[in-house]
Amino acid sequence: MSDTMRGFRCWSAPSVRETVYSDIGALPSSADAVFLAAHSPMTLDHLKGERQPDAGLDERQVLACLTAGIGDKARNTIIAVTGGSGAGKSHVVRWVHAQLDHADPRYQVLYVPRAVQTIRQLLHKIATGLPGGRSEEFMQQVDAAVGNTSPQQLRDRLLEEMRFTLTWELEPRPARDDETEEQAEAREERTMLLGEDDDQGKRRNGLADLLSQPLINHALLQENGRIHRFVASVYKKTSRRDADQHGFTADELPLKDSTVLKALAANQDLRERWLAVKQDPKPALALLDEALRQAVPKVLGIRNKTSGLTLDELFRSSRTLLRSQGKELVLLFEDLAQFGLIDGELYDQFATAPGPDLTPLRIVFAVTDAPYWSLPETVQTRITHRFAVKTTALADHETFVARYLNLTRVGRADVEDAWAREGSTSSEWIPNACDTRNDGNACQFKDECHSSFGAIDVPELGRVGLYPYNSIALRRSLEACGPEPTPRSIIDSCMSDTLAEADPHIKRGTYPDERVKDRFDFRVQRAKDVVLEGYAERDADRLYRMLVLWGDEEPVDATIFEAFTLDTRTHKTPIKPKPNDKRKDPAPPVEESPLPLVFQWQNGKRLPDDEADTYRNILFHLVSARLNLDEDLIHTATGEGSRILGELFSRPSFDIKGARGRGPGPNRVRFDIERTSDAVKVLAAARWFHDHGHWNPEGGRWPWPQGQRPVDLMITLECQLDAWAEHVRTIFLERVARRDLAGSALGVHAIALLATGAPSASIQHVHQVLAHRPLATPTGSDVPATPAWDAADRQARRILHSGRTAELVGSFAAARQGDTGAPELVDIAALQQGLHQALRAPGAFLRQVSDTFSEVEPTLATSAKDLLETVETAAAEQLREAAAALDVLRTGLEGQEPRTVARAAREAGTRALNSGRLFRPADGWHIFDQALNILEGLPSHVPLHSAPGQPYDPTQAQDQIAEAVMIQSWARWAVAGADALATIQRAMASTRDEAQRSSSLSSNHDQLQQDVRQKLAQARQHLEALKTMGGPTDE
Repeated sequence: MSDTMRGFRCWSAPSVRETVYSDIGALPSSADAVFLAAHSPMTLDHLKGERQPDAGLDERQVLACLTAGIGDKARNTIIAVTGGSGAGKSHVVRWVHAQLDHADPRYQVLYVPRAVQTIRQLLHKIATGLPGGRSEEFMQQVDAAVGNTSPQQLRDRLLEEMRFTLTWELEPRPARDDETEEQAEAREERTMLLGEDDDQGKRRNGLADLLSQPLINHALLQENGRIHRFVASVYKKTSRRDADQHGFTADELPLKDSTVLKALAANQDLRERWLAVKQDPKPALALLDEALRQAVPKVLGIRNKTSGLTLDELFRSSRTLLRSQGKELVLLFEDLAQFGLIDGELYDQFATAPGPDLTPLRIVFAVTDAPYWSLPETVQTRITHRFAVKTTALADHETFVARYLNLTRVGRADVEDAWAREGSTSSEWIPNACDTRNDGNACQFKDECHSSFGAIDVPELGRVGLYPYNSIALRRSLEACGPEPTPRSIIDSCMSDTLAEADPHIKRGTYPDERVKDRFDFRVQRAKDVVLEGYAERDADRLYRMLVLWGDEEPVDATIFEAFTLDTRTHKTPIKPKPNDKRKDPAPPVEESPLPLVFQWQNGKRLPDDEADTYRNILFHLVSARLNLDEDLIHTATGEGSRILGELFSRPSFDIKGARGRGPGPNRVRFDIERTSDAVKVLAAARWFHDHGHWNPEGGRWPWPQGQRPVDLMITLECQLDAWAEHVRTIFLERVARRDLAGSALGVHAIALLATGAPSASIQHVHQVLAHRPLATPTGSDVPATPAWDAADRQARRILHSGRTAELVGSFAAARQGDTGAPELVDIAALQQGLHQALRAPGAFLRQVSDTFSEVEPTLATSAKDLLETVETAAAEQLREAAAALDVLRTGLEGQEPRTVARAAREAGTRALNSGRLFRPADGWHIFDQALNILEGLPSHVPLHSAPGQPYDPTQAQDQIAEAVMIQSWARWAVAGADALATIQRAMASTRDEAQRSSSLSSNHDQLQQDVRQKLAQARQHLEALKTMGGPTDE
């Protein structure tokens, strides 16, 4: 025998299974000893009936009311014990059964426990319990009805019997003088659904005929429908048939199937009834329930009008026999729910009063609250007493548990032996295992165990030890059952589960195991590392669970350590305040601490959604405040910087273990917050600082976290925030490539300026690019892009007018000063390099921007890509256009300056226009004038003059994309100039021809002839000057 409690158990898992039954239906009816050994008195409310004197407030009231009626030959006694599920109603009935004197000659007892059984077994229990010797005949009849019938056959028979009932047996209800308008409508609806009587008394075109329709028939027989559930309960062993109390539902009718109406098209009356059902199915569902209740007893063979022994006749014959013997019939039903749809046969007996040939009934039955109010009116009005068992009926939960603890220690065999020896003669027949464990002597650990784990006084037992609980652990176990635990929930949680699982774990030295967090209320008030401070690290998790559950996070007795095989050694000394440390008494906190929810999260519970959101929000703001990206001239408060940072780092970046909510998406910063002590410190510190703005433990709205020093929390938080902020900062700068994003935007802008005709010399510096305005659509001195370059020009102008460059430069390469917070100082040096790259190789630069920033800055990347594509498409043709234009200009001008040639052409054209309107084409002066303006305004940098032997040809450039972009400042002028020169040449040729034609005409007016000749001569002189422009003249 061991001399320590290490690994000691005074119960076993098998003993728990043999003695602990939360479902009384699983406890054999012969096990009264086990039942009584654990039974605790419950307080009952006597809601109806005459109270009996000196009956107390517990189960004795029910017994007193039952026995008080014995001897009254004229009345039945019907007692209902009601309450919620698991409240202990059936225990009350079983207690009454155990206390009745079954040898009393005044009555015979029929006891129907809530056993796990089929309907056939239930009926057999009733039949064999009734005197008269006709049980065998009755059961043969039941077996003939269902014994060799398959569930499928029984379902079909049941539905056909329902049709028969609806056709022949259910009658319209007569009107009542006191019925309301609503009741009258319901009655009339029921009559309509039954159909019309024919001359044989058969109902036609009613609900019965609808049931014969295949679609409706099939729907009613569907799996998990009411008929299916009932038939399953006939064959299934169960202690409850609550599902039978639920009626038909609308889902069991094909209300949405349009083919039903098509099938009924030939019968207008039946079709109208189905339409009425579709509009409001409730009356039809109620009528189906009514038919089912009448059909079930006939299908089961317990009610037959034509032949055979019915259940009613079986009861009546027994009551007649008992009457002749001078005995009464006591019926004890632990739960009416186990009867399901055959409860109507019992209700008939409840409503049948005693008479000269029928003995009185003394009935006690248990039923849950909802079915109680659904009892037929004939039963409700005949109930003599009603007792209610509330969830608070078990006043002393600790004593209740202690009785079960003792029962598991004594064991079923010894309990039954003790009951057989003394149960009928003594109220103290149950052994107390703490006093008798060692062959009638006290347990060797009694004193030590009771001192360390605790004990309580239990009536008829004495002091019962709480092991493996102590008072704290038992309280936490009970709290885990909810605010108003029922006896069933206490038995399940505190006894069946906890004791059975503790047995092997204590033996192996692994208790308290991880499962205890589900069996007990594991709410905590301190961080895990605070609770464990000063203890050895070995078995830290198990030690922590024990300190929480058995000590409320405080130290516990050394014997508890020993019993659970835990190390008591310590290696730290708790920090104590210095004696001279003078502090003012802090004001009491006015709010509860939010931190226990974090401590419970550390222990595996899910952090509530609102709390998780709060911590994500706090951490996000604290980290955001430390990014200091303005030191890199990056603005993230608004604009593109804010957008890019938001796509990288947001509240969901803080992924709290087990918390609900979407996590960070791909390519986003993710901080996994695990259930570690360091993470708890960070969350606690962040919450404290967020809520208070200081680190003074005495100045908080809620209590400072116990066991934590302000400096420790502050440093832990600061270090973690700095680490998180540096990570975000690093990733962000990598993503925007530091200044590269701003430089890239500036470079794309510069290329767009070139593509719209800006001279490269005018945008060699950052300030020039930012200040440069794109050329307007050609009017006056400006010319439009060539047809080949038009698409590239339009794309470039979209970039220039978007304002994106200024925004990106302001966000990523500018300092902000002043009250407005607008960008004031641009980092010119950092941007100049990107500008040079763009001007050197526009195509390569655009391609790099498109590839680099497709995710970070998709708008810029798309703009660069689109501009590159349009430039690539237009480049070759643009270069050919430019080369051809240069060739035309060089040939046509023959070395003359365009301005000189344009002025000479203008003078000649003007003279021709003023000399008898000789200018041709006559309506072409405006076009001619525009061409002159273009030629006269041709920029000087158009490469008209080449070095001897080295004519400039743009089509020969190695980088055609770059060349096409760079020549835009003159190429469009060259093409326009070549077109203008051609226009001028054509006009001068036409005008010369007109002048020559007019000079051959004669006139009788000498003066007129002289004037014309003079003007023609002058015009001819000017035309001769342009002879080389138009080719040889025809004279």
